[in-house]
Amino acid sequence: MKRTLGLWLLLMLSSVPLFAAKNSSVFLLPTDVRVGNVQLPKGHCSVTWSEALGSKVQLTIKTQDKKTITINAREVEGKPGNIGVVTFVDNGVTYLEEFDTANTRFVVQNPPNEQK
Repeated sequence: MKRTLGLWLLLMLSSVPLFAAKNSSVFLLPTDVRVGNVQLPKGHCSVTWSEALGSKVQLTIKTQDKKTITINAREVEGKPGNIGVVTFVDNGVTYLEEFDTANTRFVVQNPPNEQK
């Protein structure tokens, strides 16, 4: 009985990182980008996302300098083609538009304002 319980506990604890990795990815921001009024520096960032409610998800972005923001996004199923980020430039400012993973596209919705 103890052996079975110990084996079960070991299996459960070792599978936790697998579940976490399912909803996360690492991206390279090729330039400084803005998400709403929040500036994110160029470089590698990790992105995790919540389980979808319909097509709505929350993305948590953590940059190399440990800046963390949470934003709303819309999940679009299907293969986007390329893994990476999509940005657009408006009046000389580069904004983050979406993250593309191997299986899903996340389109940024209602970007946050910078905390004062």
